[in-house]
Amino acid sequence: MNKLPLIKPLIKTNEFDDCFITSITDNSKDVLENSLFVARQGEGFHGKEFIKEAIKNGASCVISDQELEEETDIPIHYINNLEDRVTEILFQFHELAADDFIFHGVTGTNGKTTTAFMAHNIMRELQKPSIYIGTLGAIINDDYMQTKGNTTPGIFELFEILKACKNKQKTYVFIEISSHALAQKRLCNLTFFQTIILNIQSDHLDYHKTETNYIDAKLSITNLNNLNPTIIPIDQIQDLLPRLSVAQGEQLLKSNFISAMDPSAPFKYSFVYNPEGSSNISINFPSLTYEASISLFLKFNIENYISALALISKHINSNDLKGTSNTSIKLPMGRGEILRLKKGKILIDYAHDYQSMLNILSELHNYYSDIVLIFGCGGDRDKSKRSKMMKVAQDFSNKVFFTSDNNRFESFSKIASDAMNGNAQADVEIIEDRQEAITSALQHLTKENILVILGKGHENFMEISGKKVPFNDRDCVYKILDNEIN
Repeated sequence: MNKLPLIKPLIKTNEFDDCFITSITDNSKDVLENSLFVARQGEGFHGKEFIKEAIKNGASCVISDQELEEETDIPIHYINNLEDRVTEILFQFHELAADDFIFHGVTGTNGKTTTAFMAHNIMRELQKPSIYIGTLGAIINDDYMQTKGNTTPGIFELFEILKACKNKQKTYVFIEISSHALAQKRLCNLTFFQTIILNIQSDHLDYHKTETNYIDAKLSITNLNNLNPTIIPIDQIQDLLPRLSVAQGEQLLKSNFISAMDPSAPFKYSFVYNPEGSSNISINFPSLTYEASISLFLKFNIENYISALALISKHINSNDLKGTSNTSIKLPMGRGEILRLKKGKILIDYAHDYQSMLNILSELHNYYSDIVLIFGCGGDRDKSKRSKMMKVAQDFSNKVFFTSDNNRFESFSKIASDAMNGNAQADVEIIEDRQEAITSALQHLTKENILVILGKGHENFMEISGKKVPFNDRDCVYKILDNEIN
């Protein structure tokens, strides 16, 4: 089918009248025969640099906002305000209606995956059409769809996901939005019904360079095309407030606060935590009041659940929630995942920065006097956090096994050296092979302590020297212990 008639009213040109268009992309590598190539601004480059490659790969025509100096064999149409038009063009091209999707965005240094995943699962438990998009890939209702790997896909990939959804009714969409995606304006002018910031701690400084830039990126979610003010947990950013600029403070004022301590916050909640049983929660939101007992092992995952409820509070009521089961609050694999074994208890989590490590280990330290820890630091990423991660590890763990975690193109010995810089050597074993490290750590597991494996979570691979080698922490534990699983 020639899709030119679908978009011609939007691009208003006769230059493409002889073109046959079957697909659309802004990545020259994804161009197929009869593709419309959209040459737009990327990170550090403009798509016009790849027009020749797109033509070689089969593009039949090009849209761009920058003129090409030399002539081409295919027509090029120039649109001055292309970035403002991309979303509209994609809806039309894929024959989708903007009103059929209710978009929700979740950002924060930690907790994005769990919160978005929980929100999606609650809607599915209520038998409402829903899509999750994030670190885990895409889940369209109950079906998994592999993505290219970014936490937040680009706008063209996002529409490929939406197109795969065959629902005949309004569909809720929950998107993890990374700081990179916000800085790069990856989602263009997509309209969001509700967005939420979970927390802001220093991270990804290898990309953002300064903490100010990182904070700016996170807070910029308040400037998206939002139908409702962004929800921000004021309790979680108290330490940040004195360091905010005037402009950043003004961005906060555009938001609605959620708090367990501030009675003036529009979104109020409280809970009594029980690590081994049910925790009682109480919420008082503008559109939702609710009390319940829920079983979640880590305190911050209860807060993630409450954040998920805040995100969807305008779509549900307390009776809806009373009719749901525990499946609606299940955690994604590798996010606070508990393995209960004959030998003892193992916690697996994706935590891969010092703040998320601190959150987990400090909480566990309240209930366990003996913590055995396995973790590593990613190669070719922010080197400044490595020694901080080791410091947190040693502060709260009795025994530490430092091992590989996506070394990429960096040597493990250099990563380990950075991690140990300024830290004591006592009670730290450095074992490059992750399976070997897990094997050694399991020998220290008892019924009285807990083994914590951090860094990889749900991932099923190790990135080493440009190759993805199959590996999963949970599968590795099961393989080693074999018949010792409860």
